[in-house]
Amino acid sequence: MAFTYSPDVNSPEERDYVRFHIGDTVENSGPLPEAVNFSDAEIALILGEEGTWQRTVAACFERLASAWFILPSWQADGLSVSSSHTGKNFADQAAVWRKRYGGGIGVTGHSRSVIRVDGYSDDIASDEIDD
Repeated sequence: MAFTYSPDVNSPEERDYVRFHIGDTVENSGPLPEAVNFSDAEIALILGEEGTWQRTVAACFERLASAWFILPSWQADGLSVSSSHTGKNFADQAAVWRKRYGGGIGVTGHSRSVIRVDGYSDDIASDEIDD
């Protein structure tokens, strides 16, 4: 699993932008459970699916939320650890990035903003609608 990160501001790679924004800048100290980093190949795959580094950041936050939500919470001797709180924080960040930059996986597995076509609107992207 290759890991590369260069904070060189003179020639940044899209991968470096992604790593910076998701806090994945130190090898063997990543944001995934057990301090695992995203691999360069994983980031490249997500970049290919999402199309921009900003949408890739959102997708990585979504992946982080999923990874943390599945871990069990536990309590012992008055100490409680809830991985779901970490997952929720990542999910909240994903929502912010999705709202700002759009994207997301559609039914075909490719990223796109959906245009609503109903009796009321034909030009409002789905990511512009507040819940």
